[in-house]
Amino acid sequence: MTLIPAGRSLLVGAVAVGVLSLGTAGIAGAASPASTPTLHKFNCAKATKVLTRIEKAESHIAAGLPKLTAAEAKATAAGHTRRADRIKTRIDRLENPKLKDRLAKRAAAIEATCNVPAPTAP
Repeated sequence: MTLIPAGRSLLVGAVAVGVLSLGTAGIAGAASPASTPTLHKFNCAKATKVLTRIEKAESHIAAGLPKLTAAEAKATAAGHTRRADRIKTRIDRLENPKLKDRLAKRAAAIEATCNVPAPTAP
């Protein structure tokens, strides 16, 4: 199956957002041997790159959530309720537990299938 570049970017972005909001504690919890899913048709040569991208996305989300919260408060105070609602929707999407769990399972599956440890931050 081939994806168009925009679809691939959307998919990678969604994965990154979920993993970033998960944090390292969630990944460690999801790495138990009993709950580790297997990957089908995954190129292990790209495992380190994908795990690095997931970690980078998590750090961007962690850094962006306080900014989004402040922007929501500012919009609410200024009476821009429609804008505040859109920002709140984005915050809710980034903090969604289902997305966090799915991304943590994906990262754990990559680590287990390809025998690659999670990259360490520089």
